[in-house]
Amino acid sequence: MLELGTFEEARSKVLANAQRLLAGIRRTAAESVDTVEAGIVVLTNVRKAAHEHVSQLQHEQMIVSAAEWLVNHGIATATTRWQWNPRHSSDHAGPDLLGIDGDLVRLCAEVNALEEPVGVIDAQMRRALTKLATLHGRRFYFVRTASMKRRAVTKVVKAGWDIAVVQLPLQSATAKLPLGLTLTSLAAAAGEGR
Repeated sequence: MLELGTFEEARSKVLANAQRLLAGIRRTAAESVDTVEAGIVVLTNVRKAAHEHVSQLQHEQMIVSAAEWLVNHGIATATTRWQWNPRHSSDHAGPDLLGIDGDLVRLCAEVNALEEPVGVIDAQMRRALTKLATLHGRRFYFVRTASMKRRAVTKVVKAGWDIAVVQLPLQSATAKLPLGLTLTSLAAAAGEGR
């Protein structure tokens, strides 16, 4: 596990990762396309890079948001030291987030940035909750959507685990853009610049 640092430092790390991803997508999208086949190859490469890395970025951002939520709701304090596993993988041993006061683990959390609890995602949720139930401190499971929360609550109640399931509010990307600027207009402007 890594030290999270301040929330601002953690958000800066996530932003830097997003900027690197976007730079890579721009490079890939700028490749010359003279045939349908070449266009499909470029788009496939963009989709592949974006899918893998966007999920990772959402995971990282949710960990930071979860820590902030815990402080804002009085569960953790400004002096809580945070450790995180920003690189999501099913084989990491620790939780996504640990809150430590002194030498004691006060809380631990897992986050799930996915939207629907079906198939593999449902099985991943079960594994994460089972692991979380064995850890020390207050336990939290953070999700993005109501359907993920319902499914997680069902699993927690049926198993009798002491885990709080929290749905973090979705943050709209367009809410942060200047007035009158939408993602669609950004995409159109990017196309005009070529």
